[in-house]
Amino acid sequence: MSRRSLFLLPVMLAAIALPVAPALAGEDDDDGGGGGGSGSATLRAPQGCVSGDRANVTVTGSNIDTVAFFVAGDHIKTVTRPDASGRYRISMRCARVSVGAHPARAVVTFEQGATPARQTLRFQITRTGQASPRFTG
Repeated sequence: MSRRSLFLLPVMLAAIALPVAPALAGEDDDDGGGGGGSGSATLRAPQGCVSGDRANVTVTGSNIDTVAFFVAGDHIKTVTRPDASGRYRISMRCARVSVGAHPARAVVTFEQGATPARQTLRFQITRTGQASPRFTG
């Protein structure tokens, strides 16, 4: 055997084994349709907040039961039903927070039997101050 064929042998074995790996690990590709399963959540939040605007925060995912939104430790709202697009969202006036950075979180509670039972998604709402024009003359 040449060196080249010895080099290609591990590559060929890996290419054959990769499609089989999820089945060997005990993972299922189908949803199963029953209660349980795994819960997942993804957060979309604004980078900044200018007074007069609104901050729209959205959570999407699977097996979500409720989403509770907190800003600077204060409970803002708990959303129990998704909108028509399947998103759990709040719209908050930027004037509600003072100028500066405010830590925020969305606590996602998944349906009974889902794993994990709860997930906390952290984000930050930063309200910028309005710049005053400089007198030029």
